[in-house]
Amino acid sequence: MHEIADSFALSSGRLCTLYQIRRDMIPDYYLLSFPRDAGEPSPIDLSEMLVLGMSRAQSLARERVGDPGAYSVLYSGYSARREQGWHVHIVLLTGRWKKAWLYLVLAGKNALQAAGLRRDDAPHFSR
Repeated sequence: MHEIADSFALSSGRLCTLYQIRRDMIPDYYLLSFPRDAGEPSPIDLSEMLVLGMSRAQSLARERVGDPGAYSVLYSGYSARREQGWHVHIVLLTGRWKKAWLYLVLAGKNALQAAGLRRDDAPHFSR
């Protein structure tokens, strides 16, 4: 379902891995992941990872689509994500319909999680 596309060393010495995710529902999907066994990234690691994600998204979009601006980057904090581990989603988009499709898929996944029909590791806070 996924393969390593690249690895990057942060200034702290910790490594981040860029995976290409092979899913039919969301094509051209990548995940920049902080190692789970490294614990929570420092604020500097997190900032560096977000900048790295943006930079890599631009170069992937330029290489694969021919437009360095044809991407979306998504980051969810601990309480808003489904899986443990720090990660940045990169999705290459070539038009409004692909972006609309991405948000439709995300809405469906989140609705299933909210209804308890899909696994969710995030803490649940009541307001």
